[in-house]
Amino acid sequence: MAIAAAASRRRPKPADVTDAQVPPQIQRFLEANVYPPTSRPLTADAVDLLYPNRRYEKPQPLDEDGEITFVFTADRYYYTGDEVAHVWLEVLKGDEPARVQLDRATARAEGGGGSGGALVDLGLRPAGALWSTDLSLGNAFPGHHGSILLEVAFRADGGEPHSAAVRIFSTPVERVPARLTGDVRDSLIDGSLLVEVDVDVFEPGFYRFDANLYDRDGAPLAFTVFKGDLAPGEQWLPLEFFGKVLRDQGVMGPYSVEQIRGYRFLEGQTPDRELLIDDPLTHLTSAYDVASFSDAEYTSEHTERMIDLMLDDIENGRTLDSPVLVGEIR
Repeated sequence: MAIAAAASRRRPKPADVTDAQVPPQIQRFLEANVYPPTSRPLTADAVDLLYPNRRYEKPQPLDEDGEITFVFTADRYYYTGDEVAHVWLEVLKGDEPARVQLDRATARAEGGGGSGGALVDLGLRPAGALWSTDLSLGNAFPGHHGSILLEVAFRADGGEPHSAAVRIFSTPVERVPARLTGDVRDSLIDGSLLVEVDVDVFEPGFYRFDANLYDRDGAPLAFTVFKGDLAPGEQWLPLEFFGKVLRDQGVMGPYSVEQIRGYRFLEGQTPDRELLIDDPLTHLTSAYDVASFSDAEYTSEHTERMIDLMLDDIENGRTLDSPVLVGEIR
């Protein structure tokens, strides 16, 4: 839909009206929504998508001058099956290991109302600046589905006691709702790249799957999201990379489909999801010519409805907020 046409759908439009004469709020909105919310460009700064299970704890100061710092964290947030969580505490004085007295290091399973399980000793052991352990979730918390609270209390260089806590999330093997079989195929459908992933669904329900697309040199190109109901049994899951996203990138195929991940959503429950086991599955597509992808912009009834509402606001003198992505999912 052309910008001028979109903005003038509800009023006569003089023949000499151009895109430049469209209200700037609507022009910004349309420019922000040339791609669907479920398939957009993937950039190097989108760390939440490029590293979907990364933790973000950073060193924190323990004293006023910041000479002593610490970080308490784990290698991931989500774990499935009988995986092992690598947990560590690092305390530094400047660039050197600080002298640490460890008072307590525990883990406890949490339910819907917060912490309620028995305390498990983490068993942190010192090695230089690190106090670390490998926590076997299957042994320490057999069958537990949900968050696990990790806590530590310590003193550094004889100072005041300090405590810290982080959480991890466990989906036991008996609650894993589906699996990727490893079969993947790709095709060009209506000007977009369709990647179909074979999924064996154990538990029916509402699922979300994400996947990233990279060029032949490993540079990020696009991401896609599937959200919908899946029936039990083996089936092809459609992951569509919008044509204009690839057309605008101007990069020839083949492309690499990576980081395919998913979960079943449990509406109104705590925890609210069951995760699939992380799978290193990658798929190299055919060598598509970038010109084969459509240059058409994304349109939807919801987009047009948003434009109508914005036009009403402008006509009635109401202030418009900054434009948002239609159906934003991130």
